Amino acid sequence: MDKIIVILPVYNGMQYLKQNIESVLSQTYSNFKFFILDDCSTDGSWEYLCSVNDSRITLIQNDVNRGLFFNLNYLISNSNEELIKLWAQDDIMYETCLDETVKFHIKFQEIGFSYSDRHIIDEKGEVYNTHQNVDLTPEVVSTKLHTQIAFFVGSIAGNIANVTIVRNAIVKVGLFNEKMKISADFEMWVRIAQYFPVGHIKKPLIQLRNHKDQLSRQEEYFIFHIKEDIEIYNYLISYIDEKERLIGRYYLRNYKLLFYYTLMLKALFKGKFNTFYKFYFILNKFENIYVLTMLFVKNKIVFKNENKRSYMDNTKFYEYYNN
Repeated sequence: MDKIIVILPVYNGMQYLKQNIESVLSQTYSNFKFFILDDCSTDGSWEYLCSVNDSRITLIQNDVNRGLFFNLNYLISNSNEELIKLWAQDDIMYETCLDETVKFHIKFQEIGFSYSDRHIIDEKGEVYNTHQNVDLTPEVVSTKLHTQIAFFVGSIAGNIANVTIVRNAIVKVGLFNEKMKISADFEMWVRIAQYFPVGHIKKPLIQLRNHKDQLSRQEEYFIFHIKEDIEIYNYLISYIDEKERLIGRYYLRNYKLLFYYTLMLKALFKGKFNTFYKFYFILNKFENIYVLTMLFVKNKIVFKNENKRSYMDNTKFYEYYNN
């Protein structure tokens, strides 16, 4: 398993694209292919990509804008390498990223996908919040452990840019769900982890950029997020045993669902009543809204527990899980 492909969907990414591409082409591991699909950019991204001269790059351009998960599926379907390194236009690879990834997958050939640690950078490229990068997850994550992590934090990887998928796992479970706008990556990890262990590369291999224009931070997509996440949790609940289901429900009520409940209240206080009612009906269909209200009062008002943590800061989870 010594062949890897990097796949990159691009849409109006020119602000960070040059640094992004250069970080891939300067990898210490050079035996890789690099497929890039431009989704009808209008900011000069396509023109820049056409100017880059490297035999490892294959450029493709859509005739109409088709969206992230269609583009990922297209790139996966039109490649044949054993390892598929997902990549995102805003981020930066450390020079040993692909080398470390290939070595990890050679060592743990039973896994369905891996994710690495990462450093978060701001719009200027400065690293911040390094004290939050706490991930106690082991190198190989069983289906049972992944299930409880998913209930606690959602996507184990948190992003697509630090993920590498094994093609055999794609053959087993299928491609990304293109009907989803936000959470198709989380849904994919849940499907893969049903059949394969998950790998955790305990080194920061990328710099993940955090900026205001990211899709996941746009308020109009919050409803898609909660709706799709609940669909995923219903699927997850369908294939685990009763004991895991009870434990998972506890994590879900006290963390993920309370986060969505908080967003619902913020919409109400901002006078966004349509958004508030959408949150209310989606939440209440999955979990009794009065139960969530009592938990909110207990955690946020009585005990003033803000649950402030990054997705990688899972120390609290392991305190629960190991007791």
